Amino acid sequence: MRTIHAAVLLSLLASKAGAWGVSHQGTSGAQFLKIGPSARAAAMGEAYTALCEDAYAVYYNPAGLGFLKDTQAAAMHNAYFQDIRHDFGAIAVPLLAWTDSRRERNEFGTAAFGLTSLGVSGIERRGVVETDQPTDTFGASDFAYAFGYGFPLSPALSAGAAFKVIDQTLDSAHSTAFALDAGALYRKDKLSLAGGLRNMGTASTLGTGKDPLPFLLYGGTAWRFTESWGVSADLRLPRDQRVGFSFGTEYRRKFSEDISGALRGGYNTSTTDAEGLTGVTFGAGAAYGGVEFDFAWVPFGDLGNTFKYSLQVRF
Repeated sequence: MRTIHAAVLLSLLASKAGAWGVSHQGTSGAQFLKIGPSARAAAMGEAYTALCEDAYAVYYNPAGLGFLKDTQAAAMHNAYFQDIRHDFGAIAVPLLAWTDSRRERNEFGTAAFGLTSLGVSGIERRGVVETDQPTDTFGASDFAYAFGYGFPLSPALSAGAAFKVIDQTLDSAHSTAFALDAGALYRKDKLSLAGGLRNMGTASTLGTGKDPLPFLLYGGTAWRFTESWGVSADLRLPRDQRVGFSFGTEYRRKFSEDISGALRGGYNTSTTDAEGLTGVTFGAGAAYGGVEFDFAWVPFGDLGNTFKYSLQVRF
């Protein structure tokens, strides 16, 4: 019942703030920072800020790092539309992970590093004179280096932050910007609550102007009905878009002590602008021991489909 109340509250807030960001549409730089890196999260409509207690927390909500008690490595490949290459890698290490201590491994917190890359090549260059053939081609590449830390304030509450260096290149133009993410995560029994911000920082100077980063406020909730089945919801308030709302669900089945599988689905209002099938998301996952592989399908209507593949290893 509490999660229903929380979801209703998120919906009411979204309706009240419907005009948020509309006047700034198309004015942010470094748009690649909006693309989430986890196939599990993507399959659940990106409703993940209250669930991310893994290495992907360095992107979604760094407070989730504070609950990690084992070392984790994560990697993702996104088969994005229009031949855009999008990849992500991260490692998260509790500060007491490799020491012989009676303390909990995360008692002094967990540090993490994440790397996001997005690139495209073969962009046609054309001069001021109209012609059927381009003069040549060029490429573009974006990188974000995140240094995160999460600390458990209590058994139920954690806080975290991530400092990011954003490096962009478009042909001969180059830009470097800096940003801060911060969040909090509360979990008690079957309920989780999250809140925070992303991409608060300096402007991107790629080209002749200065473009603000895609700043975002978020809130999230999750509820686990049983050990196998749970739901989640996220509210996003971006500076350059209308308010976004996500809903996700996940069913996990354990087949043996080491083997398990998962089915996921969701809906994300942030992907509904294109014509055609948009908004809905689906995915699945399989785990063996400390290794988990996840897959997600995210349609973007006439633009094409996105297929995300992510891997996570716990040590």
